[in-house]
Amino acid sequence: MPKNNRDKEIDQIKEDIRDIRNDINEIKGNTHNISRILTIGQRETIKQDLISMLSNSPKRLQVLLLTKDYIDREELCMKLKTDPRNLNSFLDPLQEKGYLSDKKVEGKKQYRRTDLINQVGFEKIPEIAILIRELETRAGNAGEL
Repeated sequence: MPKNNRDKEIDQIKEDIRDIRNDINEIKGNTHNISRILTIGQRETIKQDLISMLSNSPKRLQVLLLTKDYIDREELCMKLKTDPRNLNSFLDPLQEKGYLSDKKVEGKKQYRRTDLINQVGFEKIPEIAILIRELETRAGNAGEL
């Protein structure tokens, strides 16, 4: 049975959508590769910046530890034991540096640390590893992280 014009248009739209998805995936891959190359060149600067930023703020360190995967604002406040009105004081500096990203899902803001943080191996930076151990010790003594 021959396809009518509407069916042909629908098929064309589906094909266009597949092409767009393929283009988006290619752009994502290229962007990720560019990001990795830039990170390699800036690794030491990023490490020093993180050490400086996190040494003065255990809450910022907790934010980066808690945002390995997406976490919504409400849960983040609960885990940090902070008032939602104060949360931005911890998040904004991380977002300004490109260390933390956000997205809205069903009207709720969610946060996740960026690939940049993972690419520099932030948890393995010796000075930060010490800060993490200190944080865990304090949390262990208080019965939480």
